Amino acid sequence: MSVMTGAGTRVFIGSKLTAALSDDDATDLAALKAAAITYTEIGELIGVGDYGDSVSDVSYTALAKSRVTHLKGVADGGTVDLTIAFDAGDAGQDALVAASKDRAGFYYLYPLKIQYVDGLIDYCAVAVQGVRKQPGSGNDVVQRVVTVAVNSPILEDAGA
Repeated sequence: MSVMTGAGTRVFIGSKLTAALSDDDATDLAALKAAAITYTEIGELIGVGDYGDSVSDVSYTALAKSRVTHLKGVADGGTVDLTIAFDAGDAGQDALVAASKDRAGFYYLYPLKIQYVDGLIDYCAVAVQGVRKQPGSGNDVVQRVVTVAVNSPILEDAGA
């Protein structure tokens, strides 16, 4: 892989997951790539916020050492904002809106697929937490800002 820009990046939302991921990266990657998942491209994508795990800092002070020791705590995928030019007829945007309203039971995770121009694809499972409109001013494009919470590791597929 070589250095690239974000130009050509595409994002897709998949059909709702029907089972929990296994916490085994290879198994979960295969599940998110499965033919049973229908992915719909999110049209008019303007930008994707940063994503990936951040690990909590767990620290303690050892009196005898007079030093704070830092350990790794739990991983947090955080939230990602997708910025999109508003298009009420776009199937991907409609799928995001529907996913944001989905509160049926405990399990409401959706697969997200981020495809780069060089063929690298990242997969993860997300909860769509919010869909906001951003009208801006007279010279701005009306936008949607969609916040997704990442509830899985980012699974890279370089062999796409």
